[in-house]
Amino acid sequence: MASRRSRRGKKSGGKGILILAAAVLIALGAGGWFAFGGSKGDATESSITDLIPGIDEDAPQVGEQTGGGDSQSLAQVESLLHEVSANLATTEGEGREKALRDGYTRLAQLLENPLPAEERGRSIELFHSITDELFLSAVHNEFCDNYVVQPGDSYDKIARKHHISTNLLYDLNNRPRGKAMLHPNDNLKVPKGDPHIVVHKRDFTASVYFGTYLVRQYIIAHGRNNNTPEGTTTIISMTIDPEKSAQGPNDPRGEMKLRWIGLDEYADHRTGIGFHGTQYPDSIPGMTSAGCIRMQDANVVELYDIVRIGNKVEVKA
Repeated sequence: MASRRSRRGKKSGGKGILILAAAVLIALGAGGWFAFGGSKGDATESSITDLIPGIDEDAPQVGEQTGGGDSQSLAQVESLLHEVSANLATTEGEGREKALRDGYTRLAQLLENPLPAEERGRSIELFHSITDELFLSAVHNEFCDNYVVQPGDSYDKIARKHHISTNLLYDLNNRPRGKAMLHPNDNLKVPKGDPHIVVHKRDFTASVYFGTYLVRQYIIAHGRNNNTPEGTTTIISMTIDPEKSAQGPNDPRGEMKLRWIGLDEYADHRTGIGFHGTQYPDSIPGMTSAGCIRMQDANVVELYDIVRIGNKVEVKA
């Protein structure tokens, strides 16, 4: 109300100046439209490739088939997320099973392509709610294998055989960690395919697959000046609370938190690279580490409870 009263108190000369200024702005806006082909403020209708610097426009993008086609706009991404959420919220029984599988297929394709960080974060949240049911629950389905317990088996022995963490084996079968009993002929759920991690530096993501199935994706940070090495390696060490072993303020282990998942040397003999939590969560995503892959604390703890030493890790540009 105060602003309206102040306008009433102005003289007509002030109104004339405002009208003239408005006309100039309108003219400039029109000129900008014709010069550049439309407003860049309408981000929801922009292609993903227009919104993320450095994306190869010739590469397949979100929603694009191998044979070509237009990449999706943010409006289409919003529509996809809304449709998947609505289907999951309104269906039960066999209908929900179909909705879960449809949502998984659509979101897995979405997450394999470039996305702005905000949209990726919301897509990951919805995707994880789906993979919690399809892959990480105790439900047996086409995405898992069944293992029949043999005499002399233990949880760690079975987990080692299937290249997963022992904690994941407990969780997949809804059994208390470290306390559950095993009996011959028990049926256990195990993943269909070994876990492995693929890091896409361009997208600031680390994705976990069981065989060919994308099961988890995390937004990460990697090395300053793009110095995180690329190539294929394996997990060689896993440590809880690495920050507690730091010796002095300049020890890089002091920046790490909760978990360390160390990688074997690359083909160029780079060593000392791994996944870890961070005391600088606001540095994610970005090129902000000394070369390692920074993760949010909750994410690195979850990753630690999925993989084990020997799992394959691939870092891509």
